[in-house]
Amino acid sequence: MSDSITAKVFRYDPSVDEAPYYSTYEVPWDDDGSGTMTGLQVLNYIYENEEPIVVDYNCRGGLCGRCGMVIDGKPCLACHTSLDAGEHTFEPLGDLPVIRDLMVDRAPFMQKFVASEVAKKTVEPIAGAGNLDFDLYWNTFERLNSCRECMCCYEACPALTERNDWDFVGPGAMMQIAYRALDPYDEGDRVKQAVFSGLWRCDLCGKCMLVCPAQIDHVGLLTQLQTMAEQQGLKPTDPSAFPSAPVEKQEPAAEADASAPAFNGVNPEEIMANLCGDCHEASELMAYKVDAATAESRVKSHASSAAALSEEQQAALIAQFTE
Repeated sequence: MSDSITAKVFRYDPSVDEAPYYSTYEVPWDDDGSGTMTGLQVLNYIYENEEPIVVDYNCRGGLCGRCGMVIDGKPCLACHTSLDAGEHTFEPLGDLPVIRDLMVDRAPFMQKFVASEVAKKTVEPIAGAGNLDFDLYWNTFERLNSCRECMCCYEACPALTERNDWDFVGPGAMMQIAYRALDPYDEGDRVKQAVFSGLWRCDLCGKCMLVCPAQIDHVGLLTQLQTMAEQQGLKPTDPSAFPSAPVEKQEPAAEADASAPAFNGVNPEEIMANLCGDCHEASELMAYKVDAATAESRVKSHASSAAALSEEQQAALIAQFTE
């Protein structure tokens, strides 16, 4: 195969360079029969044949999470991302200090994981492992245990990257809190912990789920936590506590109905573009499918926090997101 990959790679050595820059490399196609090359294959070729570049990786099998970066604008694992021939851009995870080139200091995000106190909390010493419901273990806990701590979900989260809302502990750490909230043997008050870790700052956009290599159901678990919090009377009543509500008071037009939605269309993609267009690509969110109860909970959460959806719009979105 005569095709090649043109790799545009972020370069930066803070000890030498005044500012980041990009270098472009031509990488010959490695025809192994798969029809694609991984991002890590491309970077290893550059390192071995062009010049040293700094990349953090270990397992090369999508398990350790250390090669998390942004390829073509999407957070991903380089070893797990297949590329076609053509031009591709490689950048480090944003909002983290760059150690050099594509390697970042993950400590700011990892501190959120540590703060979640994922270790089981019990009053008495743990004497042994208890039995777990098979469905809970296999379909929830086993998936959560597969978290690579790659930080792709943090890179994708608009609450952190666009709103800079660090009252929210982040998708990954919130999943650890959800793990223990659902653990029948954990005796900590995990629902209250979730609330004070910014549970209601999440708008359930689902972008974290779209980039998760472990395919963790972030939205489903966050929805469960929000439902549990609401049942315990832990849902804020102040509109400014929600991410999509205006912080500053907006005076309505003289004769406008303040309770009416600003957009009246019922096409699901147009609704999402109007509701979330500042943060997300509506077309990406259309692929999200869950069971009917989760879809309704997600849509109702948007409606109650943003006060932006009519009953007809809510029904259209619930139908769109139900698998």
